[in-house]
Amino acid sequence: MNRAILLLAPFLLAACGAGIDNAKLRVDVFEDTPRAISVVRAPLSPASAYVREASAQGLVAFDDKGRVSPALSARWIVTEDGLSYIFRLKKTRWNDGREVSSSDVASALNERIAALRQSRFGEEIAVVDRAVSMTGKVVEIRLKAPMPNLLELLAQPEFGLLRRGSGSGPMRGRKLPSGLEMHLRTDEAGETISEAEAQVAIDNRSPSMALARFMAGENDLLLGGRFEHLPLLAATEGNEAAVFDPVPGLFGLLVVDAGPFLSNAENREAIAMAIDRPRMLSSFSIASWREALTLVPEAMTNRAPTPRPEWTRDNMRARKEAARNSVLRWQANNGAVRPLRIAMPRGTGSRILFARLRSDFAAIGLSIERVTYTQPADFRLVDEVADLSSPSWYLGRLSCRATRICSAKADALAQEARMAPDREVRKEKLGEAEAELQQLRNFIPIANPLRWSLPKQGLQGFAPNPRGFHPLQYLGRNTK
Repeated sequence: MNRAILLLAPFLLAACGAGIDNAKLRVDVFEDTPRAISVVRAPLSPASAYVREASAQGLVAFDDKGRVSPALSARWIVTEDGLSYIFRLKKTRWNDGREVSSSDVASALNERIAALRQSRFGEEIAVVDRAVSMTGKVVEIRLKAPMPNLLELLAQPEFGLLRRGSGSGPMRGRKLPSGLEMHLRTDEAGETISEAEAQVAIDNRSPSMALARFMAGENDLLLGGRFEHLPLLAATEGNEAAVFDPVPGLFGLLVVDAGPFLSNAENREAIAMAIDRPRMLSSFSIASWREALTLVPEAMTNRAPTPRPEWTRDNMRARKEAARNSVLRWQANNGAVRPLRIAMPRGTGSRILFARLRSDFAAIGLSIERVTYTQPADFRLVDEVADLSSPSWYLGRLSCRATRICSAKADALAQEARMAPDREVRKEKLGEAEAELQQLRNFIPIANPLRWSLPKQGLQGFAPNPRGFHPLQYLGRNTK
């Protein structure tokens, strides 16, 4: 346990109950290896994503509840064929005082689309043709195929727009000795932009340092908590004050090495059968952390019905016995299996998770080693919140771009779905691709991702949401 947290633990209850000044908030964002905040560095660090979203808004944004809301655009329409989104811009200015025009926005958006084609958004961006300036205040985005989730994509912090290094709010930042001080823009007169007196100071800190500061009353909100940080939270007795976001996404083991044992689909299936998910998750005592047995969340409304694997009907004892027999048969013909390497993040939570995995693997005659993400590995623990409410996002994370254990057929079906003009055809093709990957078993789902924050009592403008993202511009404000 971190010594700083042990020394400050007696002050926790006092810090949680202390008064809060919603006009002068202090926010620390968890980063295991904090770097200087930069809104242009790719990929964005967690703290940098918050600052870019606040200072360089896109056409749309997420509100404090995780819903898509107007940003640079006041409103929008979608053409009947779904191939064009037309946005009417608000009258506003860049943070340097220059007026925002549709040509500025179209140009900046096309630059972002080009820059992000090789990013995690690549599969979805492939459907976007280009942005076009129609008049002084109207921008059109033309698509190669209908894209129902385009607004979710455009609301991501990475799609916040800059012109010559300047954003357009809704906040402006000022450098502090450490971090930034963010002020809400209030109104515009001529080329002058007024700012609210209220401020949100944001910085990135290591998890242990951020929690120690919280207990000492030196910050009002911690953002970016993940499963590996949970034991630190428990050590501070802050579990009851923590807020857990109901986020969908991927949390499980991606097969990344095609060695002799893992090249066999039956062996990968045996491992998936052997993992005791409820027992593993109970080690963390978080009621909202639930097991996952399918690649795409079963509750997703636009998911084609894809049945769970047949072995999910069996009890855990029967599953482990069947898995062990499958491994023994392979070893009888091919020899012993070397220890399998699992790349995981650092942190006490990772050690707990690894201990549970080691027990489950051992029960079927396999041994494992824990390595870092920079070392050679057979599995990589994937822990990602879904950017889009579409099966397409999940399939893109498990494609041949992500691992050598993949299905060209599934990738082709997913791409057909993205380019399909008909919603039902798109749903059907994505369902076929999911079924193909489920049979391939290149990813072993364990649970939904876990994201948590620690707000001080009395903080306004903060709410749990399915994005796991809490925009700075709402903090300190009564948004009810």
